[in-house]
Amino acid sequence: MNAMNMRHFVARSRSIFFSRNCRVQRNCREVNLTEIGKVTPSKFVLCLSQISRTNFSTKAFSMVGDASSETRKKRIQKDEALRLRSNNLHYNHVDTDNMTDPKSKRTKRAHEKDQAKYTKPKPQPLRPPFSLFVTCLPGLEPLLLKEIKYLQSWQSYDCTSSDRSPSIPRMIPGGIELSVPTLTHLYILCLYLGTASHIYIRLNGDDLDRNNDRGLCARIPSLFRARGFPELERKLKDLIIAQDWSHWLGISTKLNKKSQVESRVPPWNLQVHVTTSKSKLIHTKAVEGRVRKTIGEVLGLDLEDSGPSRESELGKKPTIRILVRIERDTVQVSLDATSVPMHMRGYRKNPHKAPLREDLAFALCVTGGLNPSWNLRPLQSLLGGSLSRTIENTAKLNVNLFDPCCGSGTIAIEGAAILAGLPPGRNRPAPFQGTLFCDHGLWKDIRFKALSVSDLGSNTVTANDIDADAIKAAKFNAEEAGVLQFVDFTTGSLQKHDLFAQTQSKSSASSLTIVANPPFGHRLSMASVYKKLAKSISALLLQRKLVRFAMIVSDPRPMRETGIPLEISFSTKSGGLSVVAMTMKQDN
Repeated sequence: MNAMNMRHFVARSRSIFFSRNCRVQRNCREVNLTEIGKVTPSKFVLCLSQISRTNFSTKAFSMVGDASSETRKKRIQKDEALRLRSNNLHYNHVDTDNMTDPKSKRTKRAHEKDQAKYTKPKPQPLRPPFSLFVTCLPGLEPLLLKEIKYLQSWQSYDCTSSDRSPSIPRMIPGGIELSVPTLTHLYILCLYLGTASHIYIRLNGDDLDRNNDRGLCARIPSLFRARGFPELERKLKDLIIAQDWSHWLGISTKLNKKSQVESRVPPWNLQVHVTTSKSKLIHTKAVEGRVRKTIGEVLGLDLEDSGPSRESELGKKPTIRILVRIERDTVQVSLDATSVPMHMRGYRKNPHKAPLREDLAFALCVTGGLNPSWNLRPLQSLLGGSLSRTIENTAKLNVNLFDPCCGSGTIAIEGAAILAGLPPGRNRPAPFQGTLFCDHGLWKDIRFKALSVSDLGSNTVTANDIDADAIKAAKFNAEEAGVLQFVDFTTGSLQKHDLFAQTQSKSSASSLTIVANPPFGHRLSMASVYKKLAKSISALLLQRKLVRFAMIVSDPRPMRETGIPLEISFSTKSGGLSVVAMTMKQDN
């Protein structure tokens, strides 16, 4: 370091050290060291290891004589010790015994205050009513809330009992919070919800889950805070014991001892999904390992990650999925109703090119005007009491659903299922596989009664694509979904299709609903498809009044330039891209 490199030193300071051969100004940002050019640079050492971000004291900037190698070695060792201690506080645990600086003392006081508030949860076995959190894609929360309210309008409750009073669903970013009184109501949600991604049973919750302001009173322990792994393991163990996880997981703990726990292989596979936000515990893999370790120690099971030798056993056992969400050091544990996301219906075995997610196709059909009309009257005996909703016998216009760019046929299959009254979860296995909440008989009975009232009526569904391979894949998927007899598949250009050539007189009592997912993105971008589709729709608007339109695009500008009266219904993510759903404005 020479004198030229030390001419300007910028520091945020309120107090500046005055020394010989150093002219400075108080309360300034610049320290002028131009007068030290005659002094040997080795005579000055800037001790920056103790500089605070908010205060620059006289100890932070000092001038000393030649520093020996031994002094520098001690300083380096001290800095290394401070760094290791800082990492230990951030990643491992809070060392409350060796906190010396004021900031650490504040953390110590907060830690002690939290320990004073925490009390072990009382024994509360997991049983109905259940506190649920239903997740969906960002932007689909209003559609999911509409679905849940529609299903609740069919269900009657015994209002004389607080445990069976109606629950008011609450929309929050990412999903809907609600409570259900029985396992049957939970199974109905798993069967009929089309825009949901997951249904979680909350194993611990906040005060809203334990009061009666929103209806049902879910008896679950409160949330707990964890700033380190030892604290997380200890409080998670208390939760497992309080809720008696061994009971609903079907594990016998008679062989367990306090001194020695026998290691056993569970009859199911465990998946632990961890999310963290603004918390001390930021390493999701480490948190997952500690959660597995704690559950295994309490239940006496071997829950280590499956290696290559156990890959063949993964498909033979049911999967139990646990969600651990840590936000601002607050831990919430949930149980997933299904081992796979609910948008995976189970019928799309030939995806072709860049297929659309099933829940997004369902939401697009609903936005285009295909409102679900599930008939829950056959489930009256399972729900108990009389249903509160009656079926309107008003005459409705017939719907002609048309997908001009069907691809793998997801939109046509979801639309046909909505018009025919087929529930979205009809092809999925029973929820809660591997637990005592899994009732195969109940699930089979609900599915059978739901499918017994399905009927497409006089509605029609047409799927078109210019690629013959796409039509072949769509027919295969429609057969797997059980709607092949409801969908008419055609091959050719969308402009020459018969539906676009029809006049108003031929379909005066029907409504044409166009729901499309044209190619978009970097791989399948085709601007000509937008122009052809817009030209055909503009011609239809001149011929008929009963035309509805919904399309999902990544860039709405090409469709706005066509002059068609369109508006954005929702925006979300698809395949890592931001997409919007555009619908035609309806005249009031």
